[in-house]
Amino acid sequence: MKRRIRPTLTRPPDFESFWAKTCEELNAIDPEVRRIPMTCEGHPSLELSQLTFHSLGGVEVTGYSLGWSDDARRPLVVHSHGYGSQCDIQWKWAEAGYNVMGIDIRGFGRSAAAVPAPSRWGYVLTGIESPETSVLRGAVCDYGRTMQLARDLFAGETSRQLTYGFSFAGGLALMAEALWDMSDLLVLGVPTFGWAEGRYFFVKSGSGAEIAHYLKERPEATEDIMLVLRYFDAVNFAGMVSCETLIGLGLNDPVVPAETVYSIANHLAAPWEIMEFPVSHTALPEEQRWEEFETRWLALGRGESELRPLRVAKSRRKNLEGG
Repeated sequence: MKRRIRPTLTRPPDFESFWAKTCEELNAIDPEVRRIPMTCEGHPSLELSQLTFHSLGGVEVTGYSLGWSDDARRPLVVHSHGYGSQCDIQWKWAEAGYNVMGIDIRGFGRSAAAVPAPSRWGYVLTGIESPETSVLRGAVCDYGRTMQLARDLFAGETSRQLTYGFSFAGGLALMAEALWDMSDLLVLGVPTFGWAEGRYFFVKSGSGAEIAHYLKERPEATEDIMLVLRYFDAVNFAGMVSCETLIGLGLNDPVVPAETVYSIANHLAAPWEIMEFPVSHTALPEEQRWEEFETRWLALGRGESELRPLRVAKSRRKNLEGG
C-alpha cells in the first residue's frame, strides 16, 4: 500500500552540523524589521501591515501581518505560498479568529529581488552546486525567521501558534519547524520535497519536473545533484518535528505525488493525522473537497477539536539522529 511507503533516511554525514551552522548564521543577522501600516478597508477590527526584514545572507524579504486590534489571545498562523507564486492576504483566516503572518520567499513576489539571478533550469536549481549555495537553504531560513518574528510581534496575544504550508510552502514549513521548534500545530497540505531519490520519477510538473528535466539533459550530474538535495529532503526532517501535525494529500497529484507525502508522514515521530482527497494540483471539481482540510485545521487551531493521531511518538526527540 502507498501509505506504507517509508524510504530510508538519506541524511549526509554533516547534515546536523550543516543545519546547526545555518541556524547560527541566521541568528547572527539583525532582522531590522520595518513595519508599514496598510489600508484595511472593510475590516475595522483588523490591522494590516507590510513587513520587510533581513534573512540569511542579509537579503531583504517582504511579507505581511494581519492581526486583531484587541488584546484577546488568539491562534496565530504563519504561512507562505506555492511554487512560482506569492502570498495572498488571508482575510478569511483572520475572520475565522486568527492573527496571520505571511512571507514571500526569496525569489518570489515582493521578495523577487532577493534572488537576482535564478537558474535558467528553474528556481529550485539555483545554486544547486552545493548545499551552502542552494537557494533552498535561504528559503528555509526565510520561513524560520518569519516564525520567530511572528511569535515576537504577537507576544502575549497568542493562544496557539500554527505553521501552515501548502505544496512548496509545505515542504519549507516542515523543515523550518523541525529546525526552530516554534509551533503547537504544523499544517501541511501536499508538502513537496519529500523523498528526493524517488520524487522526480513520479512528478509531471513543478519543481520536481524541473529537476528531472535537468538530470535528463545532464545525467552525469545526477549523483552530485541528489547529494545536495538530501540536505533539503523533507523526509530527513520529519522525525525532528515534535508538535502535532495535520497532513493533507491528493491521491492523484501530478506535482506532489501521494507516494512522496506518505514517505514524509511515515517518518513523523510526533502525533499526526492525515486527510486523503481524490486530487490535488488539478483543475478538477473534486478540488473543492480541500475546503474540508481548511475547516479541519482552523478548528484544531481554535481548540474546538482534537487531532486524531495515527501514530504517537515513542519519544519527542529534537536531535538529528537517524531513524
